[in-house]
Amino acid sequence: MKAEHSDSRLSLSIELVDDRFVPAPTEDQRNLVLERVANEAVAELVHLDGIAGDFVPNIPSSPYTQDWADAPAVYTESELLIDGHQVMQEWEAPLMKAMVERTAATHGDVLEIGFGMGISASYFQELGVRSHTIVEVNEGVIAEFERWRAGYPDRDIRLIRGLWQDTVNQLGEYDGVLYDPYPTSDDEGDFPGGSSINEDPFYAVAAGVLRPTGVFSHYTDEIDSLSRPHQRFLLDHFDRVEVALVRGLAPPPGCRYFWSDTMVVVSATHPR
Repeated sequence: MKAEHSDSRLSLSIELVDDRFVPAPTEDQRNLVLERVANEAVAELVHLDGIAGDFVPNIPSSPYTQDWADAPAVYTESELLIDGHQVMQEWEAPLMKAMVERTAATHGDVLEIGFGMGISASYFQELGVRSHTIVEVNEGVIAEFERWRAGYPDRDIRLIRGLWQDTVNQLGEYDGVLYDPYPTSDDEGDFPGGSSINEDPFYAVAAGVLRPTGVFSHYTDEIDSLSRPHQRFLLDHFDRVEVALVRGLAPPPGCRYFWSDTMVVVSATHPR
């Protein structure tokens, strides 16, 4: 069984070597599914051909050299570096604002995974929320968090120290969850931005701690649409997913983790 599709600049074919793979009731159904996959792949490649030339040139990431919790955090005016990795940069501010506006819509209790440069944390405080819980593991970032928190002496701002994977039992219930961690090891899953397309286990955690009217948003790394696997993973845990596009982003040359001037923002609601 083979599905083929071509454009003047490329040719793509899918050949199934196992007759039991995609076992649709009829051969027509099987052919339609395969043709759709091939057509979508070609359409995506043609689209990328039109925009890839505008990407900001990047530089390769360096390997991890030490435990993430104790690795030095270096803050500059424009970025946060931990163990030589670009963890956050100032160009993300419009993106953080868009995510915060969604997760703080009810001005209730919010959970934020990762403090970073405090960009999103400051937006939460500007918009006003009842309580603000932040999960952070790096000691240098925690020190920066404490300096930041001192600027809001009358606000209910709480720190949970550690990796989110190790502190799930300390979480409560929330009206909004913002998830923007940084991979803390070379083998940590990097979907959706990297080459490993695997469901992020935090999706289930977010659905579990959100109140019925809550909103979950996260750093997607998706340029201008939400990939089909990403949609499926979210819809496994939420009954409604809305997407919007943040335009005008300006990652600088040499940014290692994103290269486009747009990124998709997700609002996932109605947790299962």
